[in-house]
Amino acid sequence: MDVSRYLLDKGFARVIALDAQECTDGAESGSLLLALWPYEAENEPDMSEGWIHPYYPASQKAYMTAVEATSELQTQGSGITMRDEIRLKPVMARIPGLSQGRNTLSYAEGMGSRFHVKTFLLDEKLPELTALEDKPHPLHCGTCRACMAACPNHAIDEEGFHREKCIRNWMLSGKPVPEDVRKAMGSRLIGCDECQRCCPHNRRPEGQTSAGVPLRELLTDPKGVCERLRPLIGANLTIPNRLLSQACIMAGNAGRTDLTDELTALGEHPSQTVREHAAWALEKMNRV
Repeated sequence: MDVSRYLLDKGFARVIALDAQECTDGAESGSLLLALWPYEAENEPDMSEGWIHPYYPASQKAYMTAVEATSELQTQGSGITMRDEIRLKPVMARIPGLSQGRNTLSYAEGMGSRFHVKTFLLDEKLPELTALEDKPHPLHCGTCRACMAACPNHAIDEEGFHREKCIRNWMLSGKPVPEDVRKAMGSRLIGCDECQRCCPHNRRPEGQTSAGVPLRELLTDPKGVCERLRPLIGANLTIPNRLLSQACIMAGNAGRTDLTDELTALGEHPSQTVREHAAWALEKMNRV
């Protein structure tokens, strides 16, 4: 069976077949298949409700499709498994036709950086495999510094990418977010697109599809919101206390004084992170 063709028919836009031994320092044998699932960018809405970056619904769709495809292929006798734990960045930096930017994201010809990758291990070595280049590609950025200027919390500079400053690194982490990072989050529930939106290797966003997640509902019924969002963005991103703590930051940044009572009530919440974020939001609104 042509497994790559099968994955393409399932909705993946591109499948790259590699030698598994070459990609895992000999730890695995067979073929490693990288299946790319694209998504369309959108203009980030100017609103005081929660925004979800379109990458996350796309990655959930890719995951569900990959689970289904793996099960169907195994039923037909294929020795295939999902192997998303394999580190891909060092591998993708050596794949012909792919490149990397200062933001550490990988870019594919014709797709830019807006795709999610699902990784499969096939127990057979396919006859036609893409050979990795000897060394990682140099950054494709040249003299461009657009992402450095666009990053809301200056996570990208001449020295590279600083994960601890990236707002996405802290979103829905369950940990108290540093104050300088909170201010840069705006009304984003999950995700940030600034370094991709400004990049000349990506197409410009067109349109706006996100209706936003109502902040009041996030603050008063996080469990209900999680149940509703779980099919869209997955279980890992729909843990009630994490959404609740992020919603407090969003309310503070949006200056939602109409939510003062809800934020005040969260001062008694069992989660220390929720209490801290709620108190910060109230203090921020009182300073305005």
